Amino acid sequence: MAELSTGWPKLAALSAWQWRVLLMSPFLLPATWLRLHRRGFRATLAGTRPTAPSGLDEEAQLALARDTAYALAAAVKYGPWRPRCLLRSLTLAGLLGRKGIPCELRIGLPAGQSVLTAGGKLDFTAHAWVECGGVVLNDREDVAAAFTPFESGSRRA
Repeated sequence: MAELSTGWPKLAALSAWQWRVLLMSPFLLPATWLRLHRRGFRATLAGTRPTAPSGLDEEAQLALARDTAYALAAAVKYGPWRPRCLLRSLTLAGLLGRKGIPCELRIGLPAGQSVLTAGGKLDFTAHAWVECGGVVLNDREDVAAAFTPFESGSRRA
């Protein structure tokens, strides 16, 4: 993901869609949180699937997906709310789904770490991110090296 830079020149360069994402984010993030807590993870994830194809070629889809991820990251960085990675990723996947762009929500555990404590209890942290066409949108490109992703049945076309 491109590093967020500060300043008015960068804001002035945002596209109309990025401005829309930036302005909708203070409402979309809490709405996604509410949906997640009321309907659960599976229903929230199902709601992120594209309902219709975007009509864009793969290169244009990836460009729009990156623009969307950048705008959402800016809204989170400079906005009043600091949601965790799962909420940010579900919100991004929902935005992309509305645009008809297929993506995959990935969830992984820290690579090389046990999920069991010395006492045999489960104790782990997980991390979530979104990929589009195998490209990481809302995290470092090498996130899968630090977190081993679960295999999922959430692939969407």
